[in-house]
Amino acid sequence: MLYFAATGSNLDALGAHPNIGIMTGPRAANYVPIRTGRPWASDCDVLSRHGYDEAAYFKHLVRMQPFHATCRFVVVPDLPGNGEATHAMFPYLARELADSGFPLAYVLQDGCETLDFPLGCDVAFLGGTDPWREAWGATLLARARAEGLGTHVGRVNSQRRVQALALTACDGADGTYVGFRGLKRGISEIGQWLNAASAPLFAPEDVRPLVTPERAVRPAAPRPTEGLDAQPLFAEEWRRSA
Repeated sequence: MLYFAATGSNLDALGAHPNIGIMTGPRAANYVPIRTGRPWASDCDVLSRHGYDEAAYFKHLVRMQPFHATCRFVVVPDLPGNGEATHAMFPYLARELADSGFPLAYVLQDGCETLDFPLGCDVAFLGGTDPWREAWGATLLARARAEGLGTHVGRVNSQRRVQALALTACDGADGTYVGFRGLKRGISEIGQWLNAASAPLFAPEDVRPLVTPERAVRPAAPRPTEGLDAQPLFAEEWRRSA
């Protein structure tokens, strides 16, 4: 699983885990880690304080063309919290972005659980409100994988969530952990999360044959096949009810 951090710093110089990539966007100014070959994905800034700017997004995608080979997806603009509107907008917005050649991510928002994945999407990106994600996230990610789509989850900022997603074979996640934890410490801890998530649940020495002591094995009592009195636990009750 990949984890996309929002930073323009040189991750190789920090000794970052190889599965840490970059989440970039229209207002990103530094592409150093992408130039060094790190995998990347792009948000569209719908949730930023600036909001989505179509011209800025298209200009950004033109700038990213030299790094096409390491792109995992670019987000097709969505309407936060509204799955039906996001689904309805997707065909038109995806058509405009298709010429970029980048894989397109469809953002799953509240209410989309009753809808099919739209044609043209390559990655199912789990957004939505927290209560809705908890109720529908696992189901939608499983559906996406069954249909051959890539899977990604946003707002992942803890080891617990990374490990939970690893169990679903999710392709990637992103979050703002580095922003509030600090670059060096945050990148180091995310690397620890990824190592923990990829570790096997059981080591060979944890799996041992079960040996039951002979004294603990008791032969089963013969099972009565006829006669009411052969069932002492229930005989009196049966007689009283007869």
